[in-house]
Amino acid sequence: MTILIGRLFIGGFKLTEVLFKDHIIYDLESYPNIFSYCGVNSDGTDIKVFEISDRKNETKELLKELRRLVVEKKSLVGFNNVGFDYNLIHYIIEEAKKAKSKGVELKLSAKKLYNQTQKIINSYKGDGFGMKVREEEVVIPQIDLYLINHFDNKAKATSLKTLEVNMRSENVEDLPFTVGTNLGDEEKDILIKYNKHDVLQTLKFYNHCVDMIKLRYDLTEKYGFNCLNLNDSKIGGKFFMSKIEKENPNAFFIRDEYGKRKMRQTPRDKIVIKDCLFPYVKFSTPEFKALKSWFEKQVITETNGVFSDIEEHLLYDLANYCEMVVKKVKFKTKPNESEVAEFMKSHPKGWVEEIELKAMETLKDADGSPVKEEYIDEKTGKVKTRNVKVPKKSYYGCYRIAETLNVVYGGMRIDYGLGGLHGAVQGHHKSTEDEVIMSYDVASMYPNIAIANNVYPEHLNRSFCKSYEDFYNERKKFAKGTSENLAIKLGLNATYGNSNNKYSPFYDPMYTMKITVNGQLTLSMLMEKVVEKFGAKLLMGNTDGAEFLINRKYVPDVEKLISKWESYVGLQMEGVFYDHMYIDNVNNYISIYDNGEIKHKGQYVYKGLGWHQNHSALVVPMAVEHEVLGKGSVEDFIMNHKDPYDFLLSTKVPRSSRLVLVSECGLDIDLQNICRYYPSTTKGKLVKIMPPLEEGGDERRLGIMTEWDVKVCNDMKDFTWEINYEYYISESLKLLEPFGITRENKAN
Repeated sequence: MTILIGRLFIGGFKLTEVLFKDHIIYDLESYPNIFSYCGVNSDGTDIKVFEISDRKNETKELLKELRRLVVEKKSLVGFNNVGFDYNLIHYIIEEAKKAKSKGVELKLSAKKLYNQTQKIINSYKGDGFGMKVREEEVVIPQIDLYLINHFDNKAKATSLKTLEVNMRSENVEDLPFTVGTNLGDEEKDILIKYNKHDVLQTLKFYNHCVDMIKLRYDLTEKYGFNCLNLNDSKIGGKFFMSKIEKENPNAFFIRDEYGKRKMRQTPRDKIVIKDCLFPYVKFSTPEFKALKSWFEKQVITETNGVFSDIEEHLLYDLANYCEMVVKKVKFKTKPNESEVAEFMKSHPKGWVEEIELKAMETLKDADGSPVKEEYIDEKTGKVKTRNVKVPKKSYYGCYRIAETLNVVYGGMRIDYGLGGLHGAVQGHHKSTEDEVIMSYDVASMYPNIAIANNVYPEHLNRSFCKSYEDFYNERKKFAKGTSENLAIKLGLNATYGNSNNKYSPFYDPMYTMKITVNGQLTLSMLMEKVVEKFGAKLLMGNTDGAEFLINRKYVPDVEKLISKWESYVGLQMEGVFYDHMYIDNVNNYISIYDNGEIKHKGQYVYKGLGWHQNHSALVVPMAVEHEVLGKGSVEDFIMNHKDPYDFLLSTKVPRSSRLVLVSECGLDIDLQNICRYYPSTTKGKLVKIMPPLEEGGDERRLGIMTEWDVKVCNDMKDFTWEINYEYYISESLKLLEPFGITRENKAN
């Protein structure tokens, strides 16, 4: 069986002929004295387990099953199987080939497989590529749910155990035994049971991913490159690359003098931001003029961190219009003149503070001797001497920094960074008879900035812009929801991110800076014009859009202004009206459209959460929404809610630590490393126990939710309605506070 990369055929059959019934969901477990393989059909039937241990050796049966998978053109579906499980399967297949070529029977042992397992695991500790089998060498096609969902990204890293919690599984089971231990027969049975559990949970997650898998089959067949195990960003980048390469085969890769394939990129020793700014970026207010002037002075050598931790003197005139915080450097003793001068050399706008403490210390004279004083002993009436005590002092070198580049304008602090501008005014904002909340977003902002302004990675030249525009227009030909539409969307969005990826053929950090800096400044131009011309109140700005509270009589004029701005900067905006905005900050809010639809963000979200996100205590944001919509109080909602899963929380500790439940009598009850629980009227405290910081030291204990007693509920059979409703009510009230809603001032 062969796999041809970049072709429409995998193993000799069309992808569209691969039906989901041909998927086998599988998982492996490997210990020094037991190896187990478990597989199940995608419809949940015919679960199979093969064991290789010191009590049973089913090598022949396992090989027979693997041959069947090859002959029947099955695909194996797993979780991190490309990085781990299949490598071990492939090793078994290769060992079988060697044995056959020698005319001997394959002899496998649990110990041999365990040693190979450790080699695979250890291989990832170096360059990160590990022992992954080259795609053209794969014998049984693999579909990796871990890779498809981009859980290999640190920001989205998610384990199968976390998925069990988020999928609301009846029973959440963690690995029952420490890896590397020899298991007794009873423990082997428990491990196999656990192996089956993991496979069935992977099957459950697989059913959530069917549309994602189908999309990848469709794109692979239609566009001629294998994307079965690519995340969305990689699909997008690869798809766009394939389009460009049709017209320019050497756009991304060339051959060096030795015939070796080399990626084309445009790394930068430095980037002069002034050279990145579009000529039409102009402002009229001192705040934004100072902001633009700051950008014009910047010369950067890397993109990360350039918008953060900026000292006051390096902000220039912008220091007059931005929020800063005080940073302190503690001196060990009272600094002398030279020490102060040295500090001021590093921090030109700094100063030294002398802080009087509650603690007392002995007053000393110039030569360091204690200063004495006489006093009368009340008991004896005699005159005695003692050291003079004075308040102890600490000395700090102080200076101010902008933790994030920002400007305060129109009553709102606007932060600027590589990911775009962000700002919000906390509180409850609402449309009235006289005023209305207008919300505008730029359509496909980053792609359209590039298209409208002929911005391109230098090594791809101007033809990139034409291809990008054609790519953008091509998307319009396909209905939303189609594989073609989504693929193009992924490609358009992936380009910007990959332009700052040192491992991408789109890499040119100057392209990144041109897009992000001008995107933020052009949106700031619009904010300035709307505020200055119509007296609008800024409510929020977020990457590609902004929200204003504006007098209704100016709505037609604002729309005309936006139309003029669109033609000026070459972008298009999409507008909506809100009846209400409940804002904590730019990442956490509830917006209610004028048609009654609701938009949630951050901690107020309870529907459509990503699998990598925290799904704990969803009854809280549900209750908050209930109250802001005027349907009743959070107290009533929580007390009457009947879905137990909405009350559950979870925590996870690393393998190096332990999780225990401290009972009412003070005993530690060991728990699995991922734990589902809920605040309860029963007595019990969750505690994380960490290893000592140094050899021979004591273990460290850290309480989890120390204010509340909890009940463990990894198995829903253990759930009771002994819920401490006070916890959920207090958390709901915390989320209402930023809106100005208290028990004395309810939503209206």
